[in-house]
Amino acid sequence: MQTPQDTAEFVARPADAVAGLFPDQRGAQAAVASLQAAGFAPVEVRPRHPERCRLRDWGGDATIMNLYVEGLHKGHSLLVVPASRADRELIGRLLVRHQGHAVYYFTRDGVESLTVLV
Repeated sequence: MQTPQDTAEFVARPADAVAGLFPDQRGAQAAVASLQAAGFAPVEVRPRHPERCRLRDWGGDATIMNLYVEGLHKGHSLLVVPASRADRELIGRLLVRHQGHAVYYFTRDGVESLTVLV
């Protein structure tokens, strides 16, 4: 996985990872616990100044990445989980089960929506 290089003001686009927003910290923490129990290593994206964060690179996925930035501005939590293609649906289901939304699997060259998973 390419680890996103987030800084105080920038949020990088993930690659080879599933990402999703959580409306509150409780849901994010529950998702982290479930993911860790399943053997995954989630990372919470925490820009130093979430109310001022911007995108590092826009690319073709600017609409999705803007959802993440807007969520961070509103105080939502953003989790990024390194994932193989084979694990993407399991991870997506775990995120959605804990109230994750805007759940997507990112590769270097594309993106796939996983929000509809139950």
